[in-house]
Amino acid sequence: MLPDMILSYKATQFIVEAIEYQIAAYQKRLEEIENIDEDEASDIGNDCGFLEALRNDLLETLEEGKLPQGMGNVESELESLSWQELVKFTKELSINDRLLLVGCN
Repeated sequence: MLPDMILSYKATQFIVEAIEYQIAAYQKRLEEIENIDEDEASDIGNDCGFLEALRNDLLETLEEGKLPQGMGNVESELESLSWQELVKFTKELSINDRLLLVGCN
């Protein structure tokens, strides 16, 4: 089982775009093989359905604002953390967020 991942708002947007690109590629492939290979068409259709559901979940998460959009949302939470918790928190940040934290971006 994979550990929980903390994705930034931008990373999630990028993943959604990549999923949409893959869905389009699957749909194009389906058009090419639909009447030729039913097994492959079925597999692609299932994969496409899974990707569409995943994309919709990610879009819903973005629209509801459940992902961090920058450092502004976490400043008040940082004040109450111990230094060990701060180190752990910092290690989970994207490189861009780390650069923002130290003022290099």
